[in-house]
Amino acid sequence: MDNKYAKSYIYGIKCYTTGELYIGSSYDDIKRRLSKHLVDLRGFLGINKKHRNYRSSFEALMNDNYKIFKLEDYPCNSKEELEIRESLWIQKYRNKVCNKRIPRKVNNVGEAFFTHLPLICPCP
Repeated sequence: MDNKYAKSYIYGIKCYTTGELYIGSSYDDIKRRLSKHLVDLRGFLGINKKHRNYRSSFEALMNDNYKIFKLEDYPCNSKEELEIRESLWIQKYRNKVCNKRIPRKVNNVGEAFFTHLPLICPCP
């Protein structure tokens, strides 16, 4: 696995004001990934010169009372593999996340599969 996806992971951003939880995936350093979310939010709010469209992660970031944390290290070979894993996490917590979009459709996955994903700690 000699590629950028070898350092991939699934992460969560939790707002401690509203309880909103956003789930995402990346191969970037987690601080760098958070920085990208914040640049997008500032663009959406008109603070930055470059406008950004709405993203679900803003729900967890908007109140400036959040924490970002790794849910799972997930080394893989491609964006598709990483997005499938992210989609499984979103589906498992579909009633608790603010994600508006699931990156990949994952068909025919029973609830038994979801038991293999670790539980999200509410206060990481």
